[in-house]
Amino acid sequence: MKRKIVISAALLIILAAVIALNAEYLTSKARSAMIGSVVEDIPGTAPENTYPLILLHGFNPSYSKRISEFSMKEMQEDLAQDLNYVDKGLLTTTTTCAELRYANNPIIIRASYFGELELLEMDTYAKNFADIIAKIQHCTGAKQVDVVAHSMGGIVVRYYIQNIDQPSIRKFIMLATPNHGGLYPFGDIADYLIKDGESRLNLDFIELSENHDFMQALNEDETLGAVASYTVAGDIDGKGDGMVLTSSVRLQGEADHTVVPCGHILIKHPSFCPEAYEFVKAVLE
Repeated sequence: MKRKIVISAALLIILAAVIALNAEYLTSKARSAMIGSVVEDIPGTAPENTYPLILLHGFNPSYSKRISEFSMKEMQEDLAQDLNYVDKGLLTTTTTCAELRYANNPIIIRASYFGELELLEMDTYAKNFADIIAKIQHCTGAKQVDVVAHSMGGIVVRYYIQNIDQPSIRKFIMLATPNHGGLYPFGDIADYLIKDGESRLNLDFIELSENHDFMQALNEDETLGAVASYTVAGDIDGKGDGMVLTSSVRLQGEADHTVVPCGHILIKHPSFCPEAYEFVKAVLE
């Protein structure tokens, strides 16, 4: 009897979590459909010197877009309140220009570079990110955007800047991004899945190894041209943030860098890592 109660409780918790994770997405889709039916979907004209802010997630072993999208929600809410961004929640495939255009303060929005039934590789993610930027620029009329990316998301944006389009981004902040590999708990696994510099399997985290051809090519030139880049590294054990070596995060030519006493997952949460949040806020102010 007790076992049945425990199982039932666990199933209810899982169901509640699934509903909670999908609620924002489904609400956003419904709102977009309603707005699209009554408001003309024309692009806006962003005021000069205003920059929409895009928040990007990092690696997610479940490859769930909903979980990934949720991960930067707390930072979005705090930055909207502290820096007067207009909180636009989540970008979906049905988000309309009517929802994104603004007349005064710029928007802040979360997005996912995960696609549907695609290869799990950085160049694919970067192309998806290019679509995200193109959508936001088109709808807002902004010439440039700012980006805050956690972990692997920073690698996606770096690839985008170096291989697709540089001028679209003004400021780029990386939180715990493994810019030189340095995945010290799982580095051996990633290296095992590499042969002659290439992935044995099409899995994104393998490309994050410093021994992968992708990462070595990415770091042939670490500078990001006219993009002002900033990095935040964590240090909780004298080596790194529990996932990425502190020494792996910093880039040549960056505008600023800081090390904070926070772990890899918590570094993106203002309530758990105020040091990282204050750095991000200062860069964007």
